[in-house]
Amino acid sequence: MLNAALCLPPVAWGPRGPRRRCWPVAAQNIPAHLARPQRLAGVTLIELMIALAVAAIVLSVGAPAAGQWLRDVEVRSSASALLAALQSARAEAIVRNAPVRLQLTDKLGRPGWDIGCVQVSARCPATIRRQPVSTSTDVRWGAASSANVPAVSAAITAGLGLPAGVTFDALGAAPAVGAGADITRIDIAHARADDVRRLVIQIAVQGMVRLCDPLAATDRPERCQ
Repeated sequence: MLNAALCLPPVAWGPRGPRRRCWPVAAQNIPAHLARPQRLAGVTLIELMIALAVAAIVLSVGAPAAGQWLRDVEVRSSASALLAALQSARAEAIVRNAPVRLQLTDKLGRPGWDIGCVQVSARCPATIRRQPVSTSTDVRWGAASSANVPAVSAAITAGLGLPAGVTFDALGAAPAVGAGADITRIDIAHARADDVRRLVIQIAVQGMVRLCDPLAATDRPERCQ
């Protein structure tokens, strides 16, 4: 009868290699799962092709939605940054007790603005803060004054009415908005995708600045009035 040896994994290394602990056993006494060679689990070519096909379908369905979501985020980020800049200009006017103007600087509607004092002095510089015109984004702005502002359901063309701006006085009001000399509305949209939601910033004579959504439900507070 053939004999075999049952060995444990190496427990130490000696001068002649690994040291094993082994016991001679009869071949028929070796458990079946130890006697036969073990097969490594894997995937077949057909299973791999099926997995790749499923992944391709998922990507083809999800990629357009992901692209639109990224463009929506880009528009909202630009609108939020512009809203913050307008609020900053108003706060600067109140703190400095002097008229401060925010000017949208690019005639093509690309994001960019300057904040500075209307009457320059040692306490009130010509440039307080500025954002250089961004040439790496497809977000576009368009503006209108109270004399030619369309309904909120109608979009303002990118670059229309620009360069232009709004001046806040020492009380934080924007009196030139009511006279039609300054802008009262700014549209923020995407130049390469019509399915991206357009956002609107409204500027009141009292100096209040509001970001709104013209397509929001009528009972939602973010809907444009």
